[in-house]
Amino acid sequence: MAPYLLAAGIAVAITVTPLPAPPGWLILAYLAVQLDAEPAGVVAAGALGAAAGRAGLAAWTRALGPRLMTPGTRANVGYLADHLRGRRTAWGVGGVLAVSPPPAGALYTAAGILRVNLALVFAACLCGRLVTYGLGVGLAGAAADELADRLRAALAPWWIAAGLAAVAAALWLLARIDWRALLERRRLRLRRPAAP
Repeated sequence: MAPYLLAAGIAVAITVTPLPAPPGWLILAYLAVQLDAEPAGVVAAGALGAAAGRAGLAAWTRALGPRLMTPGTRANVGYLADHLRGRRTAWGVGGVLAVSPPPAGALYTAAGILRVNLALVFAACLCGRLVTYGLGVGLAGAAADELADRLRAALAPWWIAAGLAAVAAALWLLARIDWRALLERRRLRLRRPAAP
């Protein structure tokens, strides 16, 4: 039981913030080998932990995000949030969250700011992580030393800096794209920052 709780705890810890971390499947594969745990159990526990962490990230950014935005940015992002309400768009949002192309932390942060339903966030992340973690752990099947080397490479400072830059760029675009112009007039343009 302890290896699975550890896998879930680590998955929560690396997904509850938008900061870049090594790939979850790599961490879980390393744990499965090091702790001689059943890979399917590690995958299931890790996916549940990741889903809880991403739902937590969406929840705290939902509460904090609007307080850090100017009124104009809140209105702009609110327009997009209103546009994403509804059954058809929920399927699309859920699909994007399940696939979670990088930077995934920025996508789940945006989901919180856009007030996406937390149950949808949890379910989408769980489905996506069951697949990616299952494939990653199943295909890794490598020696612990090789997995440790891959983990160390994923923690390289340049990788972390690139991840932070990608998260910052994605959130900047969320705030700066003029969503009304894009969705109503099919014109991509950036909003001007508000004058001080």
